[in-house]
Amino acid sequence: MLYNGIMKISLPGRTGWFLAGMIAAVAVILMLSASANESAIVDELAHIPAGYGYVRYLDFRLNPEHPPLLKALAGIPLLFLDVNFPDKNASWTSEINSQWATGGAFLYGAGNDADRIVQASRLGAILLTVLTVLFLYFWSSRLLGKLWGLVPVLLFGLSPSVLAHGHFVTTDAAAVFGILVATYFFLRSLGEPSRWNILWAGL
Repeated sequence: MLYNGIMKISLPGRTGWFLAGMIAAVAVILMLSASANESAIVDELAHIPAGYGYVRYLDFRLNPEHPPLLKALAGIPLLFLDVNFPDKNASWTSEINSQWATGGAFLYGAGNDADRIVQASRLGAILLTVLTVLFLYFWSSRLLGKLWGLVPVLLFGLSPSVLAHGHFVTTDAAAVFGILVATYFFLRSLGEPSRWNILWAGL
């Protein structure tokens, strides 16, 4: 009885979404703060130029072995910066998937502000991490209610692992978001079969 009573405790109106948004906002602040003190990690040296190549030239020659979504999101903010891309270098024009050489030239050998490029490109990963936090509340609030649905959101959104990796231009943030959304719609398609649920699960 006590358990049932506790689980029935709810929140008025959109209070739950407001609190989930606050958790996401705190996560953003912490990730931006951490990112400002971190240089490019190894994978970003390949993923950042690859993403810029995707959105600037619609060319997928770099880093084809990983899914393109996060890299493309990372490349979009760079379209609004005045950057020099080494599109005349052999690493881009003739060598096969020379992602590391292109990344080194792009960040450190073309007269660009490497820190500015790195920080701007990480906004895409941060966006996906925020969307994961909010989608997690969307799902957990349906399972646990508006109040208790905040518990997994709090544990995930302020997890040191999430805060440490959620802003890097790697496949981590996109993979977590994709797996969460796909799992939700897969389970939903089992209970409510429809073209849309199956389509979202497949995406």
